[in-house]
Amino acid sequence: MFTSVRQPAATSACKLKIAPTARGCCVRIEGRGTMRESPAAKTVGERTLAADPSAVVVFDLTACDYLDSTFLGCLMSLARSHAPGVPKRFEIAAPPEVRKKLLGPCRLDRLIPCADAPPETVASWVDVPAADLDPKEMTRHIMEAHRLLADVDSPMRVAFTRIADELQKELSSPTATARR
Repeated sequence: MFTSVRQPAATSACKLKIAPTARGCCVRIEGRGTMRESPAAKTVGERTLAADPSAVVVFDLTACDYLDSTFLGCLMSLARSHAPGVPKRFEIAAPPEVRKKLLGPCRLDRLIPCADAPPETVASWVDVPAADLDPKEMTRHIMEAHRLLADVDSPMRVAFTRIADELQKELSSPTATARR
C-alpha cells in the first residue's frame, strides 16, 4: 500500500510564507497545506523556537483551505514540543469556523492553543519554498506525523496507526534501501 511515497509535483496549490512579529514569527499557509510543504513549515517553527527561548510561533490558517494529515501531524509536533508552559510559544490563528473545519475532525482544535486572528507582522512576508526531501526522508516524515496523530483521541486514530505502522515496516524493510 505504501511502497512508494513520492512528493507531489512542484505545482502545489499552497503558498507558505513567513513574517516576523514583535515576539517571534507568523507562518501563513495559503491554499492547501500538504506533506510537500509540511517539512519546511516544521523546520521554520522549530528553528525559530530553538533560536530564542521567548519566541512565539503562530501558524496563520486564515487563508488555508485544507490540511492533509501529514501537515496536521507537524502542527501537533510543534504543539507538543513547544506549547506547554507560560507564555504560549506555539499557536494556531484562524477564525473559529476555519479551525473547526481544519482541526476539528482530528480534535486538534482542543489540543493546540488557538487565537482568532494572527499577530501583526513587523516586516514583509517572505515565501518559504517546500523542502526537497529524498523519498526515504519523506517517508520517515510522514510516518512520524501519523504516529503523533495516532496518539490523539480522535475518530481517525486507528487509521493513523495503520498508516504509521505500514510506513515503519517499509522503512525497516531490507529492500527499502534498494528501492530508493
